[in-house]
Amino acid sequence: QRGGSAVRTAGGVENGASGGAAIGSNGFSLPGGAVAALLECARTWLQRGGGLASGLSTAGAPECKGDEWEDEYETRDELREAWIGLRARLMEVTKLCTALEPAAAAAAMAGSVTAVLGWVQPGGPLDPAKAAAMGPDGRSAVDDAIGSALEGCVSFVEPAMAAMPLSSATPAAAAPVAPALEGMLTRMLSVEFSSPVAVSQMSRLLESMGRTALVRPDAGTALLHRLFAILSGLPTDDVKSPPARAKAAMTAGRTSQAARQRVCAAILGVCAAAPEVFNAHLEAFANQVDSLRSGGRLSGAERGALAEALLAVAGPSGPARVRDVLRWLLESVQRRWVPAPGVVSPDLVHLASLRELAKGEGAGGTQGLSDAHWELFHDVQLAERCLRRSAGDHDPGQQDGAHGGGGGGTSGGTSAGTNGSDSPDKMSQGSGGAYGGGGGAENPAGG
Repeated sequence: QRGGSAVRTAGGVENGASGGAAIGSNGFSLPGGAVAALLECARTWLQRGGGLASGLSTAGAPECKGDEWEDEYETRDELREAWIGLRARLMEVTKLCTALEPAAAAAAMAGSVTAVLGWVQPGGPLDPAKAAAMGPDGRSAVDDAIGSALEGCVSFVEPAMAAMPLSSATPAAAAPVAPALEGMLTRMLSVEFSSPVAVSQMSRLLESMGRTALVRPDAGTALLHRLFAILSGLPTDDVKSPPARAKAAMTAGRTSQAARQRVCAAILGVCAAAPEVFNAHLEAFANQVDSLRSGGRLSGAERGALAEALLAVAGPSGPARVRDVLRWLLESVQRRWVPAPGVVSPDLVHLASLRELAKGEGAGGTQGLSDAHWELFHDVQLAERCLRRSAGDHDPGQQDGAHGGGGGGTSGGTSAGTNGSDSPDKMSQGSGGAYGGGGGAENPAGG
């Protein structure tokens, strides 16, 4: 069936799955094999739509039908918009079926991962060695096909993993699905990609496995090591550029910067899935982040994401440890912009003047801001992310109002990034109120 028909068919899949759940709640059960059939149907459609959400060409990607479906829509953007809504419904079907029969979902995921990663092996239909042939837009058709295939796989694995019965409190409950999950993880960790398109999608696939750390801590450590290895291997020629908007990165053919930001988001996701597991490795984690930062391999947005992840990992150690990490992350920001309590740096006053703001990028810079203004923006954003993640420098439940402005609330997601200039060993020494007030800042560049 083609594009318009696909919407109606997938809608029927969702109705069938939700109806089955309702029947089950009343003491009845679906016919034998029904849940497995629904899972396979959802997997098939999600794989067929691979690449559409990311704006990739699906030509050459096995099972992906985006280029064929485009004939039934006025524009590719119209097809993409329709598919994103449809995909969300199919992912809900996948979650529901996984909750009903986790073992069937694990087997379906393992089959999907094995097939898709098999396509990128030497001699396969998506062998990365074939990526030398570039299209008229400067992108390799094989790179887009690899990204499309991986996105289709991710769209199925992500919701299934989210609904898997994985808990550190009851690890025995994961025994029926453990062999399939271990096989998937082994295959994922062994794959190497170099193009930003493939790296972006592969990092999402690795992130989706973060919850395995709840029952297999060594699996979580392996995931983080792999993601950091990927991040270290990406080009950094554009590391000083402003953060890439998601749509701009998509139309630009997936830049190295967009891939690095995606990998950092994956590191945050893995840390958020099982912070207690990674807490024991906090110092080593901080050392890796500091090595990337001091080597000039992190942009401002990437640094902020990794800083948030560090705070998430520090959380299980209690508020005192979180304060230590917070001070370490923000010490250099404080020294630069608030060198003493109540004293604002003259550089900050200068940059905030109307005359300097009016110059825009006239004195160097991009997207309407000078390089100096971008540096200030990233420091403010770092402080905002850190304070949001830590809920300010106070013990949870403390209601004395002493922590004043900035921060507050709780934060979703975890990303780690450090802006500290000292070694991680000095985290426990403290350096006074490292964050000097600061409220939040919206990210004008969407990064």
